[in-house]
Amino acid sequence: MFPTSKSGGAGEKHMKLEKIFLENFRCFESLEVFLHPKITILVANNGQGKSTVLDAIRIALWPYVSQFDLARTGYADPANTITIDDVRLIKSLEQKSKAFGALDEMARQLNAAVTATGDYNGVQTTWQRFRDSEVKRSQTKDDNESKHLKIEAKRLQQEVRDLSSNPIDLPVFGYYGTGRLWRKKRLTDDKKGNADKNNEQIRTFAYKDCLDPASSFSQFENWFTSAYIKVMQNQIEQIEQGSTFLEVDPKLKRPVKVVQDAVNEILKPVSWQHLQYSETYKALVLKHPGLGVMKVSQLSDGIKNMLAMIADIAYRCVLLNGHLGEDAAKKSSGIVMIDEIDMHLHPIWQQSVVGSLQRAFPKIQFIMTTHSPQVLSTVTKECIRVLGENVDGRDLAATPLAASYGEPSSDVLQAIMHVDPQPPVPEKTLLDELTSLVDQGEHETKRALELLAEVKQKLNSQHPQIQKIERSIRRQEAVQG
Repeated sequence: MFPTSKSGGAGEKHMKLEKIFLENFRCFESLEVFLHPKITILVANNGQGKSTVLDAIRIALWPYVSQFDLARTGYADPANTITIDDVRLIKSLEQKSKAFGALDEMARQLNAAVTATGDYNGVQTTWQRFRDSEVKRSQTKDDNESKHLKIEAKRLQQEVRDLSSNPIDLPVFGYYGTGRLWRKKRLTDDKKGNADKNNEQIRTFAYKDCLDPASSFSQFENWFTSAYIKVMQNQIEQIEQGSTFLEVDPKLKRPVKVVQDAVNEILKPVSWQHLQYSETYKALVLKHPGLGVMKVSQLSDGIKNMLAMIADIAYRCVLLNGHLGEDAAKKSSGIVMIDEIDMHLHPIWQQSVVGSLQRAFPKIQFIMTTHSPQVLSTVTKECIRVLGENVDGRDLAATPLAASYGEPSSDVLQAIMHVDPQPPVPEKTLLDELTSLVDQGEHETKRALELLAEVKQKLNSQHPQIQKIERSIRRQEAVQG
């Protein structure tokens, strides 16, 4: 059962997920994924369910998040529930029914369920959300532990409203899907409602859209612009009052600095730093030691994507836990999901992005997906889960046997992702045949000599595979004397 307290008090309200179990959910009949307390990276081929696992975690977290008033919007997003389309479909093994013509007869498998096990304030608990009917008006149901989770969140909502008590640390949540990108619309074009303007300084406003993978980041843009303008206005007031040395009010400077520090850490590989609001451009800008100042909207998709995501996480840390001051990003705990962390990133950046995330937000549990061996080579194998099937055809999320941390990307590609580092070009067949002949000691045969000449002509003699074959030939000749 979730721990609850009858009286408020200072302290950290943390949550970490230990396991997520999917049953008849989309493509999975039954899948259990054990999660690393710091970072879990899901690996699989396209269409094999990586994003499905993230969506299931979103569904599991929603009962908690939904109890904070400002997290809910007028639109009831069905993605926060197990919809009818989420229920696993299977086709009949029998002969096609005449009633379906050329189509296969399909059937939904119930119950469809998402079960989470996690550590909430030092107590392990398990809760489940499920759908047991395919009737259109049927809804996702919550078990008793899910209801206890809602009660605890609602209690925290009341505690947050009591400004007379010592503030508690609230967990940060975030879900960043493949549709994430810095929006192109100018800040001045935003048609934000008055309600959001009034809510921007309320802590739990940080839960608004936090589990929406297609968030536009407009919340952060508006908040940071407002915070930065307040800093500039404070400086102007000091100048007008005749101050020689400008000292910005720490309460105004801290939120801006938290975001800037996180952004600087992540963007270090590309040298874009010091996020600011420019009154000249009426936009957010970044500085580069060689290229000067540029609007964020002018930068590459990789930079915009990473900036938007990191700034949004830092913003939510500051708003939720502003009482932590300049340590809000480093001391806030929580759960953040990122689909395709390598999206739009150069391989050099892919090799540093995970480490940068952990340095910027050391207490947040990250759950992400990737197609990049460069990303996998920066974490230990204990952080990797390879989605697939066992010998009996059952779904599984396995920790790889091969090492990953510090390994060459080509080795990770082959040993963990099960992809041949050499692409399937026509010449590969020739190389495979030549390698086989050399391994059998037949390098002097007419066929082997013809193959060696042909691949040298097509791939050039400096090709690594050709050099490897020639080294093998020289070793054999040395042994033979």
